[in-house]
Amino acid sequence: MGAKILVTGGAGFIGSHIARHLVEKGERVLVADNLASGYEKNVPRKADILNMDISDHKALAKLPGRDIKAVIHLAAQSSGEISNEKPLLDIMTNSVGTLALLRWCRDNGIKRFIFSSSMAVYGQPEEPCVKETDPCRPLSLYGISKLTAENYVNHFARDGMDTTIFRFFSVYGPGQDLGNMKQGMVSIYLAYILKGETLYVKGSSDRFRDFIYVDDVADAVIASIDSPAAYGKTYNLATGVKTFVRDLVDMELEALGKDRSIYPVKYEGRTPDDQFGLYADISRIEKDLGWRPKVALSEGIRRMSKWARS
Repeated sequence: MGAKILVTGGAGFIGSHIARHLVEKGERVLVADNLASGYEKNVPRKADILNMDISDHKALAKLPGRDIKAVIHLAAQSSGEISNEKPLLDIMTNSVGTLALLRWCRDNGIKRFIFSSSMAVYGQPEEPCVKETDPCRPLSLYGISKLTAENYVNHFARDGMDTTIFRFFSVYGPGQDLGNMKQGMVSIYLAYILKGETLYVKGSSDRFRDFIYVDDVADAVIASIDSPAAYGKTYNLATGVKTFVRDLVDMELEALGKDRSIYPVKYEGRTPDDQFGLYADISRIEKDLGWRPKVALSEGIRRMSKWARS
């Protein structure tokens, strides 16, 4: 039997998709998750799971280091709103947890480390189409904790670890938690519409994002595992397409069979320290990994809506 790939946060939305894709490719997978926001039912049956917190040094010591060939680190507190409410949770999970895991990898001779960062590290750039070389000036405490973790990853890369950082943009798709109203534009809006309630949208309808389907994310991450071209690199993981919030709302209403001209939608309030708008230049990941997103937003919304109704 070959060595396993460790997926931290593998019971969560994105992590469970990556774990499933890995299992389907014949990989042995170990999921480590404290189940704070993930669910054990999300983990593929053929994957092993450990209920643990990666920021806990004693828990890390229980991981089978000799049996791990690569680490995909997704365990995180990923809500900008919650980061304002519980900033120490961000530091412990996103920054301290990442540093602890990197040290564990070094001590166990594990060289391949893939880290999930965020578009939040950019803050609000003057030019909304961002490249990986653009300055990082995070607005939110969440963005600060992710940028801190990136710096830890790059430090270990300089010491010889084969690292890759992916800056996730707005990931959506089947399996996203419709009960979490503090994270994920697509899922939050779907939750309102499915309940037939007024759709409350925080901020202006002119805000914009780069939405990427979760299976495209999984494909990119997995493509990088055995690719030396990705070692030591940072990538925007996005589609390169700018979508206004008002257009996203219209797509979701249409996908769920609602009349866009009469359905109640209210734009009000704001999320503290939220970015107004940005989207990604993805030329670097296209060149290095030969990867391109396959699922257009309209198709992804259709798939997610079908799943949500079921």
